[in-house]
Amino acid sequence: TRHLAETTQMDCEFGFVEFEQLLDLLEEVAVSMIKYTEETCKDSIKEFGVEKIAFGKIPRLTLREAQETIYQEFGRDNRKEKDLTPQDEVDICKWARQKHQSDFVTITHFPTKAKPFYTMPDPKDPEYSLSYDLLFRGVEILSGSQRVNDYEKLVEAIKDRGMDPKDFEMYLQSFKYGMPLEGGFSFGLERITMHILGLSNIRE
Repeated sequence: TRHLAETTQMDCEFGFVEFEQLLDLLEEVAVSMIKYTEETCKDSIKEFGVEKIAFGKIPRLTLREAQETIYQEFGRDNRKEKDLTPQDEVDICKWARQKHQSDFVTITHFPTKAKPFYTMPDPKDPEYSLSYDLLFRGVEILSGSQRVNDYEKLVEAIKDRGMDPKDFEMYLQSFKYGMPLEGGFSFGLERITMHILGLSNIRE
């Protein structure tokens, strides 16, 4: 229902950008893209008879806030897990539609150790990272983060994960000379198509 052997992603990367701006950008791109699709593909969407997409104010929750909401609303306790389960994603999207009239939810602050080495830890609580997923109609359609832009911190993060910085020389070289605050995200376009059309399987 979510994975293909080969996928098409749309990657967006930004320089001179901070965490809150990245959240604004990912939500703006997602909503604009899907509204454009609704406008230009009316016949296809009508043919599939899907419910109109809800574009209310997108709630933003940290992972732990989302898990607490799921526990309070649905009685399932996954509050110590390092990610949302597939059923958690379905349920938090149901909650967002009921409470915020939104088919989207932004989830932030996943555990730093569960993310790639270039994901920036939150300076206020380094156990959690400045990372995010965007959920749409019960499934994650986007992931991303603010990136570590400091050379020494990148080298340290690579070593902390038991890897050799020499294996990342090409990636690291530009950071030696200075890099602005940066971040980005990527969309899984097949997942978006699947849920705009209400298909039961991504292979469709």
